[in-house]
Amino acid sequence: MKIFNITHKAIPYLNNDLYQSFQVNSGVNPIIFEGIYQDNTLDNIASQNDNFCELTACYWLWKNLNDDGYIGLCHYRRYFNFFPNKLSLKPSTQKRISAVNFEKHKIATTSTEEHKKIITNDLKSYDIIMPRARKMKITITEDYELFHRKSDWDKTKEIIIQKYPEYEKSIEKYLDNNNKFYECNMMITSKKIWDEYHSWLFDVLFELQKNITLPEDDYQKRIFGFISERLLNLYVLHHQYKIKEYPLLFIND
Repeated sequence: MKIFNITHKAIPYLNNDLYQSFQVNSGVNPIIFEGIYQDNTLDNIASQNDNFCELTACYWLWKNLNDDGYIGLCHYRRYFNFFPNKLSLKPSTQKRISAVNFEKHKIATTSTEEHKKIITNDLKSYDIIMPRARKMKITITEDYELFHRKSDWDKTKEIIIQKYPEYEKSIEKYLDNNNKFYECNMMITSKKIWDEYHSWLFDVLFELQKNITLPEDDYQKRIFGFISERLLNLYVLHHQYKIKEYPLLFIND
């Protein structure tokens, strides 16, 4: 079992036998410490990190990690909060804390064996662990169109229907008429589900890449990261996976 902690910072907050640090944009940034996974080795799309964000690590893990166990993804500032009761935190989707307070919390001090036990037990009954869904006032489609380019989203849905027509009703149900949003591309699941999902995802995204002009704006150019967040929702709900939700801890500073 490995949870890959996607980072571009020199000191990730968790790095141990369970939380494995994975450096993205490695071709631009120097190696932040020895022994870290890097997205610019073996079969990779590291040069496209500006557009694919954490997906350059997801691609690498899909193509290069030979492991039949459980695999997960978190970010250098976002972690699953497996101990919300012990931490006496309100059951929100995401709790913002300082780095100092993070170090005091159980997520940093509880043994990795206890983390593994919780995850293993969950995945006996559930297919996938995801962040607690955020309930928005608008749908996933409306949210994307409000903050990003509508034409890119329209083209994405068009490509999915062309390549995978069985998703047409699910697009309407889980994107166009759904306001529950699993954010951040974070999950823990079997390597089998991980590989099947990313094979589908990159098939869609690479086709989209051929059919659009990439944004030049520093924020909007992260287009495939933004779109994939929404497509993860579509995929897991279309397949009717049993989902175990946990709130997140987010490190402010």
